[in-house]
Amino acid sequence: MRASLLALVLLAPAALAQDAPELAPALQPFAGLLGDWAGPATQQTPSGPVEVLQTETVRVGLDGAIMTVEGLGRRVDEGEPGEVAFHAFGVFSADAETGEVWLDTWTREGRHVRVQPVPVEGGFDWGFDVSEGGPRVDYQMRFDEAGRWTETGRVTLPGGRVMDIFEMALDRVEAAE
Repeated sequence: MRASLLALVLLAPAALAQDAPELAPALQPFAGLLGDWAGPATQQTPSGPVEVLQTETVRVGLDGAIMTVEGLGRRVDEGEPGEVAFHAFGVFSADAETGEVWLDTWTREGRHVRVQPVPVEGGFDWGFDVSEGGPRVDYQMRFDEAGRWTETGRVTLPGGRVMDIFEMALDRVEAAE
């Protein structure tokens, strides 16, 4: 009985690992995002800061060929999440021929951006030009010392002025499937 219990304990992690699809090698630097996340975020808007409860759901798709990210921010009204202030969907993918990684994002307003995220120590950077000669938006995603997903966004205006536009710190609320 003890031997069978020991075998079950030792073999269970390997059996569970076989059920999860293997992530494409080029996407491995982003694997830490997998799972469900929640926490506070602040968006800067023309009418002032908006406090939200941000959730991010990150999953593997197409047998490991892509990772999907769905972000939802609900205004914090009297301590309770309220109306949706932010909703976006993203797909990390790797070109099978070149190995280049792409991040495509869409917002509920219909905006689409395609960027190449740059892996760095503890996370990645990504950004885009809003228009030719116009503002540039840059995000820095990092895992902090407590394992939280932190992300900051900044816009650089023509002339060089930099403004903080987004900040979040999310805790993992469920392990990846």
